[in-house]
Amino acid sequence: MNEIQNVQRQLLKEFIAICEKHGLRYYLFGGSCLGAIRHQGFIPWDDDLDVAMPRPDFNKLIELTKEFKDPFFLQSVYSDKRYSYPYAKLRNSNTCFKEVLFAYTNINHGIWMDIFPLDGMSRKPGATKVKSFKPHFFWFRWYFSYFSGMLHKPRFNQHFLIDILTNLVAILFFPFGIFNWNSKSISKSIQKIPYEEATLVGPYLTMYLNREALPPSVFGDGVIAKFEGLEVKVPSDYHRYLTHIFGDYMKLPPIEKQMGHHYHVGVSTTTSYHNYK
Repeated sequence: MNEIQNVQRQLLKEFIAICEKHGLRYYLFGGSCLGAIRHQGFIPWDDDLDVAMPRPDFNKLIELTKEFKDPFFLQSVYSDKRYSYPYAKLRNSNTCFKEVLFAYTNINHGIWMDIFPLDGMSRKPGATKVKSFKPHFFWFRWYFSYFSGMLHKPRFNQHFLIDILTNLVAILFFPFGIFNWNSKSISKSIQKIPYEEATLVGPYLTMYLNREALPPSVFGDGVIAKFEGLEVKVPSDYHRYLTHIFGDYMKLPPIEKQMGHHYHVGVSTTTSYHNYK
């Protein structure tokens, strides 16, 4: 476990404590679930930590923002006005991880873990897959959020022309980020099918789009697994979930694909993003 992963483990421990205190359901998700089952912890080369929550539990968590005490900060469009994702992040404000795409955006840039809501994706009886184009449409709308946060003061050096062009794009898409109305609108739209009435549920805003839609019973109440010495919850039928997403999930990928996928312009596990230069 590297230094960044150690900070993320602390975030997960705090998150679990709040969930257990208030009876909220959650599951390690995506590569983090895979890490729990295959490695009993982080995938060695992974650089993020993902959890998912049924929508009712996710919404209750957002109402508990103030339960997280410094340095922990539950980041959402309601707690951080320039943050533009329709899902949440739990951050450590005493650290720094400035992602390239949001380097100039005035948000909390602490090392984080992602918290995704699971929403109803179909209410059709017997549905086995989502054929709707909705997840693609929401992803397309969400992508505007990247551009609207890129406006920044030009640097008077070799990057000047790039900065000017970036600002022109940012100005064009800036209206999508005003008061986070785009992300709030997306969040409202993806809740149209209540979780309790859905025959398929999943996250609308991940790289897998329709592919992650599964019956709610796959997630259930979750089962216990080990993750870096912590007892965590994973989907009740984690074998079906992991096979659905990764295929033969116990098989390691080729060496050239064993790498993280978050790019930054500055990272520190000991210096706050407020002070990092």
